[in-house]
This record gives sequence, structure tokens and C-alpha cells, in this order.
Amino acid sequence: MATTKQATASPAVGLAGFTLPLPYRVFFLLIEPIATLAGAYYAFFDQRTYLDLTHASSAPSPIPLGTSIAMSQLANLYFAFALSEALVLRATSDLRVWKAVLFCLLVADLGHLYTVSVLGPRIYWSVFEWNAIDWGNIGFSPVTMPYPEQFTGFQVNGPDTWLDFHKNEFQPKPFGDYDVDVKIEACGVCGSDVHTLNGGWGEQNFPLAVGHEIVGTAVRVGSKVTLIKEGQRVGVGAQSYSCLDCRQCKNDNETYCKKQLDTYGAVWPDTGIVSQGGYSSHVRTHEHWVFPIPEGLPSTVAAPMLCAGLTAYSPLVRNGCGPGKKVGIVGLGGIGHLGVLFAKALGAEVWAISRTHAKEDDARKLGADGFLATADKDWNAAHVMTFDLIVNTANSFDGFDLDAYLSLLDVHAKWVSVGLPEDDGIKIRNQTFLSNGCFFGSSHLGSRKETLAMLQLAADKGIRTWVEEVPISKENLANVLTRLHNNDVKYRFCLTGYQDQFGA
Repeated sequence: MATTKQATASPAVGLAGFTLPLPYRVFFLLIEPIATLAGAYYAFFDQRTYLDLTHASSAPSPIPLGTSIAMSQLANLYFAFALSEALVLRATSDLRVWKAVLFCLLVADLGHLYTVSVLGPRIYWSVFEWNAIDWGNIGFSPVTMPYPEQFTGFQVNGPDTWLDFHKNEFQPKPFGDYDVDVKIEACGVCGSDVHTLNGGWGEQNFPLAVGHEIVGTAVRVGSKVTLIKEGQRVGVGAQSYSCLDCRQCKNDNETYCKKQLDTYGAVWPDTGIVSQGGYSSHVRTHEHWVFPIPEGLPSTVAAPMLCAGLTAYSPLVRNGCGPGKKVGIVGLGGIGHLGVLFAKALGAEVWAISRTHAKEDDARKLGADGFLATADKDWNAAHVMTFDLIVNTANSFDGFDLDAYLSLLDVHAKWVSVGLPEDDGIKIRNQTFLSNGCFFGSSHLGSRKETLAMLQLAADKGIRTWVEEVPISKENLANVLTRLHNNDVKYRFCLTGYQDQFGA
């Protein structure tokens, strides 16, 4: 007799009735989203805390900050839920869980798409290249770094061919923790550029791209930079470094530091690399000499202020220019016209002093209260010992009667020269100072504190540089510098069109 072995059916295993333990649900559906949202908040509003909390500074390459990181942090939700999806979604039929997960995934995907649109090829996503310290960090490809290894600029090979510009690539100094890379959009043309390139100021380090009245966008910031944020519109003037530790630096006199370095033509210590200026695609500068530009100032208006403007502004504020003071500005050029504008904005009675009456109408339009032409007979007689301060911006002292100028000053009032001619300059005698005991001195650029105050004053008072905009090109550079050499400008050139020459 055959026997039949009855099979025992195994009970079906169903997941629909299984309830995920509370700790897991709290973690996946509450703690992780809150932590991620907190990371997004810090990434956008407090980037330094974000880097500290996530150890992002230990990632293999610099991490772009700002909105892109905030949205990238939101995208971390995608990975959190992707890893837990099988457990969470298959362990419960609670519709609320489904809705919560799908909502978070939607937010994460939107963040992901936004980030990719912002960063483009600069970033790729890989769960295998997360930072070991923090799984929320983003993997970066060193091959697709957004920062150029070399910059491009219009350089001159030497004083014999100072109007012959060549578009060359050059190596900037190594990027440091406190450095900022600025993608240039505008650059003023300074008399210093002419004197440097044509050999008037002596031997220089060629080949050289000049230009130190720079405005552009901060596209890269060092890991220890706190004064500038990536994406800001910023300016760079004629100085790019000082020690920040000496007596002068600690007293807001960093422009007089013994270790100060110019924005172009300086040799960076330990590298031998010559700094290159603003006739270039980018400039790399220590954060202390990178200045946020107020929204009220157009870039082409702000650029000339970073050298010419500061050169006039610093001696004015350091020597008491303000209400109740009578201030003279000698020379109505690139520096002088800004001297009139700033002296008037500071509240002083302002007199422009020039050789002839040719620029008198311009001086009045700039806001000058009075005008003196030194070609007139007895031009100084009615004003002897009435001025509290005179700032001399003249770039030539041919036929310059210093005694007549200094006679204008009140007792112990000050004469400050900021022009730097190619010749020997002013010759003085001790007897010149006896009649009024006046003080004779000079001034060099200005401090970071003064630069920021000057830019804000210009924005608040609606000060506008008189500027002629010229698209940058080798042909236009030769023409502009020739005209500047011949004093054929009212009153500052500013180079534009950088995108056309250097691209994105």
C-alpha cells in the first residue's frame, strides 16, 4: 500500500503587516532629513561652520561654496533614502511613509539638478568617492577642476617695444590659503602703466602685463579666506601683499610695509614668479587687497578708484579734509579729477589749480568751488596763507614754481605730493618753508580700511569717475597708452570686453 507523504505548507512571509521599529523610523524619516536641512542652512549662511562640521576641508580638492553647496547638501537626501528604500518602503504599507519619502526624494532631485546646472562639468557624483570622515561630502574629479592652471594676458616684452602687446599665457604664483582668484571684467588704465612699460621708471621684469585698477568676480577663494566670498564682485588695486604683522601693518599703514608687493611687476618670494596685472583674464591676490564693490558703483566707475581714487582719497582724509577746510587740488587729470570729487564729497571748500583755464569748466562740473590758473599774473596773491591742505597730483614739474604754490598754505598747513614724474621731480630750498612753517610730504596709495570707506562714500554720494570705456585688444591697448602718454583723455580710460578676448 502506497503511503502518501503530506507536505506541510510553509506560511507565506508578508511584509505588509510588518512595522518598522520606531528607532529606525525616527532616524530615516526625521533625524536624517533634519540633519541634512541643517547642513544646507550652514552651507548657505555660515560656510565656515559648514566646512568645520563636515570636515569638507579634507576633501581632495577645493569645494565651491554658496548656493551650489546648499543644494548639494539637499541632494544628500537622495542617497540616504536610496540606501534605506528597501527596508523602509518594503517594511510598511503606511501611506504617510510613502509620501514623506517621495517628497524628500523630490526635493533632493531638484537640489541635484540645480547643482549640476550651476556647476556643470566641474562636479560629478559618486558614492564611492565620498570623504571617509563624512559621507555627506561630495566627490570631485581633479581632472575637471574649474580653475585655470594658467592665466592669459596682454604682455609687453620690453621698453623698446612698449606699445607692442602679445597675448600670452603665464603662470600665476601658487594658490595659497588666503588667496583669491578674480576673473576680470574691467580695468582702469593708469599713468603707472605707461611709466612702467616705456622704461620711465627704470628697469622692470618683462614680459609684463600691467594694470592695477581691476574689477571682476571672485571665482576661487582659499581655505582660510574670510573677507571675500566666491561669486562676489570685487576690486584689486596697486598692492597685493604685505606682511600684516609689522608695526605699520597693524596701524592701518600696510601700504608702507617693508615687504609690500605690487599687483604687477613684483617677484613673489620663494617662487621667482613675476606678478601680472589687470590686462589679463585673471588676477590672484591676497584677500586683504581684494575689496567688495558696493552695488551702487558700476564696475567701470569703481575700477579707476582703486588706484587713482585711493591715491587722492588717502591724503585727503589723513590730513583733515572736511567741512570748514579750504582744500586745493593741483592738476586735473586721472587722479586730480577724483581728488576734486572726493574733497567735495567730504565737505571741504575745493579749489582746482591748473596751468591754464582750459579745464575750468570741467572743474566746475566736478564740483570745485573755485579755480586758479597759474598762467595768470599774480594768480596766488588773493589766496596767500588761506589753504588748509593742498594735494598735488601733477605729473610734470616743468616750470613749476613751488614757492608760489606753498605760499597758499596757512601756518603749518600741508602740501602732499602724489604724482610721480619720470624726471627728478621738485627741487626745494629750506627758505621756502619759513614764511608759513608749512609741511611738505607725500602719500602712497592707502589702507584697506580707507579703500572700503572710499568705495562706500562713492556709492553713497553718487560719485562718478569721468571714464572713457575701451574694449581690450592689442590694437586698442597701443592706442590707449599712446593717448594717455599724450594726455589725451578726460579723465580715465577703462578697459572692457574681457569676455570677448578671454572667454568664459
